Amino acid sequence: MNKVLVLGISGLVGKAVAKEFSRNSLVYGTYHKNEISLPIQGQFQWNISERNQLREIIEAVSPNIIISSLRGDFAEQLKVHEDLANWLKNKETKLIFCSTANVFDGDLFKNHEEVDEPNAGSEYGKFKIACEKILMEELGDRAIIVRLPMVWGADSPRLNEIKEKIANNEEITAYKNLFLNHALDTMIAKQIYYIVNQNLKGIFHLATSTIESHLYFIQSFVNKLTKSNEKIVKEDIVPDVEWSYFGLHVTRKDLPEELNYSNQDIIISLVK
Repeated sequence: MNKVLVLGISGLVGKAVAKEFSRNSLVYGTYHKNEISLPIQGQFQWNISERNQLREIIEAVSPNIIISSLRGDFAEQLKVHEDLANWLKNKETKLIFCSTANVFDGDLFKNHEEVDEPNAGSEYGKFKIACEKILMEELGDRAIIVRLPMVWGADSPRLNEIKEKIANNEEITAYKNLFLNHALDTMIAKQIYYIVNQNLKGIFHLATSTIESHLYFIQSFVNKLTKSNEKIVKEDIVPDVEWSYFGLHVTRKDLPEELNYSNQDIIISLVK
């Protein structure tokens, strides 16, 4: 039976991953402020600045899988992942690192595949690239990188914000010249579970198969939520470009068909 340590277990992705793996694994997790209410083996309150404490947690749990879905200060997170790479270098532990589409936000002239060289313009994207590199250099095939686009879930901040704006009759802005795809927290968890249990390796883009305009997706979402075709979404554009591409192409064929899904599947699953 796998022993899984989820770093950032109270976040959207961390919570979904913990729930998925708890079906037949021993799951532990770290959180900053809020525990989760799942029947798992143990949770540890931890601040990312207390790096020695993380080593103590790892030694106490002795996981064979670590899933990192941390949030917080970029510099502190980078130090944590440098430590992880060093601590795990001579062990057999696998580390799944939740990265982001922002590793490509310095090149918005095309959507990107798993094999494309990262090129970030934002500090967030640059920090994630640095984490990816250090983990792959030190851990080799035991470092698995999963890049995520915008993530949605039944209790995600993005969905809650849209619902609140609808309730308050406030404007919802969406970009008609920005093309991208999305992801669902529960599907990410199922995909990571499959990757781990099938012993897959490398870099994965865990995103929907549909790349479409941000405006079309948000308008479709709002129409489903309000059960109306009324145009209540404000059209905007990403400035200084005709078209902006921020999609993650999913070109690997490792995952089974039931783990492939579309943007509309996300909307249907969240609007009930």
